[in-house]
Amino acid sequence: METRKIQKTGGSTYVVSLPKRWVQTSGLKKGDQVALSVTGDGTLTVDPHIPRESEKLVKAVEVTPATDSKTLLRQLVGSYVTGYDVIEIRSKGRIPFELRRAVQDFARRVIGPEIVEESANLIVLQDVADHADLDMRKVVRRMHLMAKNMLEESVRAVKELDKGMADEVISRDDEVDRLHWFVEKQHAMMRRNISFAAKMETTWLESDSMLLASKALERIADHATRIARSVGLLGDSRVDGDTMRALEQLGEEAVSILDRSVEALFKRDSPLANNCIERTSVLMVKADAFLDETMKKRGRVAVGLAFVIESIERTGGYSSDIAEIAINLAEGQ
Repeated sequence: METRKIQKTGGSTYVVSLPKRWVQTSGLKKGDQVALSVTGDGTLTVDPHIPRESEKLVKAVEVTPATDSKTLLRQLVGSYVTGYDVIEIRSKGRIPFELRRAVQDFARRVIGPEIVEESANLIVLQDVADHADLDMRKVVRRMHLMAKNMLEESVRAVKELDKGMADEVISRDDEVDRLHWFVEKQHAMMRRNISFAAKMETTWLESDSMLLASKALERIADHATRIARSVGLLGDSRVDGDTMRALEQLGEEAVSILDRSVEALFKRDSPLANNCIERTSVLMVKADAFLDETMKKRGRVAVGLAFVIESIERTGGYSSDIAEIAINLAEGQ
């Protein structure tokens, strides 16, 4: 690592020289301007390229008659989360109806992009949101509350065989995905633009941690959805009282570990995070024993319960991941 002495000129101006090799590699010359940005941890970053507000990152996505809607949707999500401002869907011929519908579905499922131009062989999506307006940390907190509620209500739907409640849980999964993709995009934009990073008032370590935590929360919401779908497997077959009480206790412990793991993350509390990891180990032992007993039974109820128990166990695993992220963030600050 190179070091530089701070010089003072004119009585009030502080000056630091730049490494000659860096200036040459960056293609800079006398009189050029560079962008300076102070991150949340006090680090001063120098960028040889000054980002202009008018500059938009454009991604062209080519489609053909062989392109299916799922493939296109994955391409659009990938372009969005990697930080592109404009996505152009192009075709040599007319864009098929099912692909147009996929583009419309994508625009509804993400924060920011809107269709601003459309013709027979071209659809243009432009991100109109100010992504620095919404604090990444607040988004992760929102994801936690949603995933927690989904988990609680999915277990309740199993107990009461409430198909309506189960469907409500399933419908909320898209919203959690939407928030996770938003965090991914913010993270990508921070990496590409130091001015945006300064607006976010966070550090690279914290941004990395929020991204990893949001992914874990997105997976927890997926498992809550899986539990809700098991209501359909159970049909009209209710779970017996003792088994249901054991299942509820397992679910309550998983929710408690999730809450404490997220608390440890935002408080940067290593002891609390370690406690969550230890509790998760106990939860998994209980879940494995419960699953073994369940698989000795036969029929629809046993199959449905197996899905529920496995998903609760996986939820504990993802909560433990959040606890590990909390430790890394706490020790790295």
